[in-house]
Parts: sequence; C-alpha cells; structure tokens
Amino acid sequence: MRHTTRTLLVAAGALLAALVPPAAGGATALAAPLAALAPTPPSPAAVSAQAPGTVVQRGGTLHVPSGEEGSVTTYFGAALPGDATGTVKARLLLSNLDWPPEGSDEHIPSELYHTRWSCSVNGGAFVDCPYGGGGFVLPETQAAPFLTYAVRVDADSGAASNPLLFGSFDVFDTAGRRIATGGAGFEFDLGTPEARHRTVLHARDRSGVLWQYEGTGKAATPFKPRQRVGGGWGGYTALTRLGTPTADGKGDLVARDTDGVLWYYRGSGDPSAPFWPRVRIGGGWNAYTSLTGTSTGLLARDRDGVLWHYRSLYGAPLSAPFAPRARVGGGWNAYTSLTALDGTVLARDTGGVLWAYHPSGSFDPTVPLRPRVRVGGGWNVYTALAGTGDLGFETSHDLLARDRDGVLWAYEGNYFGVPRVPRTAVGRGWNIYDTLL
Repeated sequence: MRHTTRTLLVAAGALLAALVPPAAGGATALAAPLAALAPTPPSPAAVSAQAPGTVVQRGGTLHVPSGEEGSVTTYFGAALPGDATGTVKARLLLSNLDWPPEGSDEHIPSELYHTRWSCSVNGGAFVDCPYGGGGFVLPETQAAPFLTYAVRVDADSGAASNPLLFGSFDVFDTAGRRIATGGAGFEFDLGTPEARHRTVLHARDRSGVLWQYEGTGKAATPFKPRQRVGGGWGGYTALTRLGTPTADGKGDLVARDTDGVLWYYRGSGDPSAPFWPRVRIGGGWNAYTSLTGTSTGLLARDRDGVLWHYRSLYGAPLSAPFAPRARVGGGWNAYTSLTALDGTVLARDTGGVLWAYHPSGSFDPTVPLRPRVRVGGGWNVYTALAGTGDLGFETSHDLLARDRDGVLWAYEGNYFGVPRVPRTAVGRGWNIYDTLL
C-alpha cells in the first residue's frame, strides 16, 4: 500500500491542475517533501518499551520513490541482551532475493542494480553498505543496551519493477551468535522518472513566443508549469520535432520560415535553453503543405497530395541532415492532420477518421510506412493533435488532443503507437496556442 500522505498530496495536485490554465503557469503538481516521508530515529519511549534481543524498523516498511527524488532513510532500533559486550556486527538480509554465492563475479542480485545503499550506526557518518553473507553489512560498533542503525536508499526509476524487498535485520556478537533480530521491509514506489525519461511538450502562442512544458512522469498531472523558450517563433509557417524531446534538453526540431527556408534547431542538453542557434538547411520548402518529423526522418506533403520521405542521415552536418527525397505515394490530401508517435504516423481524414501508419522497418526510403490501420472516428472534434513521449501511462508514446473549448486531452498509446480510450483531461485554456509539438 502506498504512503497515505503521498496519495492525498498527489490527489490534491491533480485537482489544482484541472483549475489552473496554461496562461497562469500550466499544470501544478504537489509532492510530499522527502523529509516528511522518511521515518525518524526511535524515541526514548519506544526504546524503553522494546524487549531485549529484538530489532524494530521505525515506521515499518520504508517507502522508496523510484526516480529522481533522491534518497530516503529508515532506522532500525536494536535492543541488545544485558550480557552483550565487545564489538557487534549487523547485517541486513533481503531474503526474497537470490544472492550470489561468496566469491562470485556478481556482487549483488540483479534486482538491486537500480538502487544505492549506505548505512551508519549511532549517528555516525554514512558509508556504502558492502555485500556479505547474503545481505548488506553495516558498520561495526561497541555493544550497548540500545543501538540505532540507519539505512539510506536511493533508487532510480528502474527499481519500481521490483516493488517489494523484505527480510531481517540481525545483530551478531564477536562469536557470531545472533543476539538481536527483527523484520525489515522496503517498498519501491513509482516516483518521478529521471529527466532523460520524461517527455517535453512545446507550444507556440499567437504572439510568436515558444513555451516548454516539462513532463512530470505522472499521468494525473503530466506537465510542470511552463517555461519560456523565447520569442520570434511567429515567423515560421511550420514547426515539427525530430524524435521525442526529453526534459534533459535533448530533442531536435526543424522550422520553415515565410520565405520557404528550412532551419534546424539542435537540442542543447540544457533544459533552460533547450536549443542551439539555428542552422540553415535550404530553401524551396514552401512547396509543401505539411511537414511531419518521425523517428526515421521528415515526411513532406506537396500541394498535389504526394508524400515525400527525407531520411535522416545520422552524423551528417546540421546543414544537410537528410538524404535526397524519396517518393512515398499520392493521395495524402485526404488528410487534414498528420502527426507522429515516434515512427507511427497518425493521419486524420476529412470525415474525422483517424488512421495509423506503422513504420515498415524497410531500408527502402520509398516505403517507410505499412498500409494504414483504422483507429476510429470522431476525431474532428479536435483542433490540434500532437504526439509526445510517455506522459506517465507507462507507455513509450502518447497522444495529446485539444478540443474547440481549449481542453487538452491525453490518450495513452499502446505498444504499436495507437491511442487508446478512455481519454484523460489534463488541462484547460490551451486555445492560447496556435501550434503544439
């Protein structure tokens, strides 16, 4: 069961997000501070009530956020027998793991690869917890009626796939006799994914300012408050991303100006200034009525409805990022909107039916897509569609759709990059933007 305080705060954040429009700073997310979630050392009253020979984990199972939140600490109070003397050793055994045998090249079970453990005793400095005897070994100390051990855990987002670890905390005397024992538990909750795993949405307002919405990794409140990228973007008649931008400042886009010149913006890796200065690709791009970036390159539709594929040349200079165009086929004027979920192209026809063109995997640049598959009707209610990365639904790519009232809806994408129902409302007031990408 997840921590009650965290659940209430996330629910409150979801309520506030529905009430705050983008113009006021985007969706608002609340998070419980880690200090409020971490247990505290045992109190004097708890110490006096604890029977000798027992170890108690203060607050019970420790809830560890798996992501970029940082470390949390749990405390084990060990009440030793009255005859305990000399140096004592402690071990944290996680018994539901398959620990490698002594002398193995493997040091820890694979389930712990996404975690970092450090420990201390009686308020001493934290040190890395070494592996030994089928568990983690804590610093040695002198016997006393009561000892307080601290275990600090930091986990990245990969740890959430193994949500519960449990076992025992044991204290041994110099003869190797166990003189105190008690249960231990660690539950890994889904936290905020690292920036490299979180998506970004860009939106251009009607005055030409480009804004960035950093993803939170939480489906209920998928975006942090917006950040200003810069002005002057109103001079472009088409904007499209190449690949999926991420919250660590990665992700490229191309922009066509009113003269038909195409420009390349390389992702900088700096979230506060996500693009390097633009680089000129070339002129003549006014021949196209639609530009759509995919995982393989750029799709361009001309006025006759012919679709052309410009395959990305990885490692090429930014001024020449694409191979010569290859003809995909005609008839694409049947669509009023083209957007991409990674390699899958979603096309909405004049009747409001949405179609999915999955990537072919072919090395032939003239055949980048498979035959279309019908997704469903009714998509004419939306004035903008934008493919994006994972919004917290635990899929790699999701779809955003804005309706005529300015409400933004999120559709979870399935394994094949096709949006699934039911939709989820993620904000209001999005009519202030003329472009979402």
